[in-house]
Amino acid sequence: MKLRDKLFCTVLLAVVTATVWRILTPRESVNVTRTIVDERPAPTFQLLDQNGRQANLQSYLHRHRIVLVFFDASKGLDSDPLMQRIREFAPAIKRTGVKLLAVSRPLTPEFKSQAENFPFPVLRDTRSGYPDSSSVKWGTAILPSPGAVADIRPAIFVIEQTGLVEWNGETPKPVENPELFLTQLISGR
Repeated sequence: MKLRDKLFCTVLLAVVTATVWRILTPRESVNVTRTIVDERPAPTFQLLDQNGRQANLQSYLHRHRIVLVFFDASKGLDSDPLMQRIREFAPAIKRTGVKLLAVSRPLTPEFKSQAENFPFPVLRDTRSGYPDSSSVKWGTAILPSPGAVADIRPAIFVIEQTGLVEWNGETPKPVENPELFLTQLISGR
């Protein structure tokens, strides 16, 4: 047997041995999970702010990351702990490049004066509960009897700079844990 043939047999034996070893020694399986996030364009609206100026959500899209806060104004802004926390940390949130917008049903004159102390737009959804209202489009309206302005369920939504928001079925999906989200937002995450 020539040297070349011996070398070929040795290489062949090594390949066969390695193949048999690989077949008999299974690899650890790695579970890969894929989370599919349903992101769609954010429903837009045009509402009046606490100073009577028009605020159009469309004008903020694709320019800023937006945190949209729906809140219950029935007890006033000074009685709402989430709104107080957002107002307290609004300068820190603004430094992260995030645009804050708050939405509620029309404010009483007393609560309107409270809104004037907020450093971000506090918008009033005067048609809350109607099919074309922002609160219905965002799934936060607590639908009352016909003819009444609907109360609003508190919720926070994040609209990415792309103009997309995560959806849950027919309406945008709110942040699951608002307190944790605000803490992370304030810290710049």
